[in-house]
Amino acid sequence: MGQYSAQGRLLYCFAALSTAFILLLLLLLSVLMLSRGLSLFWPAELVQFRYEQAGQSQVVSGEVVSRQQLSAQQLQAAGYDPQSSGQRLLVKQGYTGTAQPAFRWYWQEQTSEWQYPPDLSLLRHQQLGDLFGVVTAQSDSELELRLASGRHLTLDKADVAIWVQPNTLNWLSKVRLFLVQWWQFLSSEPREANSAGGILPAIIGTLVSVMLMALLVAPIGIMAGIYLHEYAKDSRLVRLVRLSVHNLAGVPSVVFGVFGLGFFVYVLGGSIDQLFYAEQLPQPTFGTPGLIWVSLTLALLTLPVVIVATEEGLARIPVALRLGGYALGATKAEVLRKLILPVARPAFITGVVLAISRAAGEVAPLIFVGVVKYAPSLPVSLEWPFVHADQQIMSLGFHIYDVGLQSSNADAAEPRVYAIALVLLLLIGSLNLLAMQLRQYYRVQTRDTTS
Repeated sequence: MGQYSAQGRLLYCFAALSTAFILLLLLLLSVLMLSRGLSLFWPAELVQFRYEQAGQSQVVSGEVVSRQQLSAQQLQAAGYDPQSSGQRLLVKQGYTGTAQPAFRWYWQEQTSEWQYPPDLSLLRHQQLGDLFGVVTAQSDSELELRLASGRHLTLDKADVAIWVQPNTLNWLSKVRLFLVQWWQFLSSEPREANSAGGILPAIIGTLVSVMLMALLVAPIGIMAGIYLHEYAKDSRLVRLVRLSVHNLAGVPSVVFGVFGLGFFVYVLGGSIDQLFYAEQLPQPTFGTPGLIWVSLTLALLTLPVVIVATEEGLARIPVALRLGGYALGATKAEVLRKLILPVARPAFITGVVLAISRAAGEVAPLIFVGVVKYAPSLPVSLEWPFVHADQQIMSLGFHIYDVGLQSSNADAAEPRVYAIALVLLLLIGSLNLLAMQLRQYYRVQTRDTTS
């Protein structure tokens, strides 16, 4: 750093510290998502203890999710003795057959007779959710389960997705069960008001809507950027258009949702129904929120990103490349098609990927135009027309919002929120990695062509 001035060294250190800070935040985010999200699927040991409260005794079995130490002030505010230990346990006890919730807090000092019974089983039922108990009898099609409360349940084996005794599993068996639960989370439908089950409809809905959005926004945004940079003369109108594009990128996304509902759904969709589906009115076909309007709204939302990235990519191309083409007698169209566009292709891909990354996590505008809380039917099929553009869909972004803020059981929702957010980050990261590979491929191809 000897060649730098004092001010240059200060800027160099500041830039290095800023980069390190950003990398640290990314690392912390990754660790948080991985630890909180993947813990939902790792099989923990099951406990059984006796709980004494108000002169009554009950047996509790389940999984200890977390432990919390309350201060004397918190205990006094909650109406408990401030001289007590103040430690409480959050136990996932699943379906109990009583009015008790699936997750419940218990005071540590009021528990006794702690055990880890090897025959204590975890059963994941399609309708009842997680069950903790001892299997007392079974046949080819049914099994009988005794819960901690002493109640007996007769269950069909066909309705039981997982039946395992976690306290008897070795490390390899736990890894196998972890992978099974992770796959079920990715490949099944949600249930119990989105508080259990999988997220397959949300994954498919996000992918299909984003891919349709990319097919719509890529040609329009790239052609608009090419026209503004290569053909449009520097005039007040062109400067106004550029200013409008940049201002459009700063408009709150919910405004695009309101516009999509008013114009795409009611005006455009209603007109399509009048022209092509008049016999089905007043039941709307396209005049109601659906997949096609979600994609169009996202395309309008991300259009400025693609235009700006296209213009910046074209602006970075050396003028000498254009002059060399003109010197060889090529026309403007030939220079643009054979020299400029191949070199600027990585910038085009960058713009589209940035648009996809932004669109994949949007929530507010999509509520207006076709994303709903629960839509188990997938918008794609093997039958014509393969993509059902008029169907309402689920999305990962809205699913995170719904599970995190609308769930009746916040303790059960928290690990699911982290798991869904982890899937969304992995999805966006995979798309970005694919874009990086494409950019690198086209850079090498362009370098070989121009050298």
